[in-house]
Amino acid sequence: MRRETQNILLVLLGGALLKIGLTGAYLNYVKPSFQWLVLAAGAVMVLLALFAIARDLKQHVRASAGASGEGHSHEDGHGHAHGRSSWMLMLPVLAIFLIAPPALGSDSVTRNDGRSVAQSERKSGGAVFDPLPAGDVVPITMTDFVTRSAWDDANTLNDRTVRMSGFIVHDKGSTLMARLVMGCCAADATPVRVRLTEEPSVSGYAVDSWVEVTGRIQPGTSTQANSYTPSLTVTSIKQIPIPEMPYE
Repeated sequence: MRRETQNILLVLLGGALLKIGLTGAYLNYVKPSFQWLVLAAGAVMVLLALFAIARDLKQHVRASAGASGEGHSHEDGHGHAHGRSSWMLMLPVLAIFLIAPPALGSDSVTRNDGRSVAQSERKSGGAVFDPLPAGDVVPITMTDFVTRSAWDDANTLNDRTVRMSGFIVHDKGSTLMARLVMGCCAADATPVRVRLTEEPSVSGYAVDSWVEVTGRIQPGTSTQANSYTPSLTVTSIKQIPIPEMPYE
């Protein structure tokens, strides 16, 4: 690969990292605490590329000045072929820069049908949770809801109305709401799921559409047999925009 192509690739890749770091698109790939690492890596790549370009230009000027009186030229018959193959390597970088892939969705949930946060972290003998805050409707994350449904021996979710959000998954005749829990990056994301019931309109939402629901847990529905997927009696549901941070 020619040095010019290497430098341009480095500029594009660094620019792509800066772009997703500044626009918030990096949240589709890594946790929020990694933003400074993404920006730092992008800045270093761009600076290294600019330094290399400046150095190459200086060397080219010197070489041109030394050869100005010789009148000698040399052509590489394979230069065009080499150039084409090198430029092809830029296509993946341009794809990252111009077309940022969305966050993982329902496909990841259905592919990991046997995995869940509650299942992987289930403790024998249960666990003690803080009481839920007072109020007619309690905002709660799906992770907290699902882990309480699996672990909580005090049954703090029973007879409480909760509100949470996620994306729609249609699987095996059921309508689920799901989120993906990120440990470090999107590659290690693990799903949490809630089965939605008692609301005629839940099945009408398209796969991967984001919704906010309120409802009450159906006690005893989170079991090892269903990978600790509790059922929620839905009292209201509405579609919402994709959140800035799609992972939990």
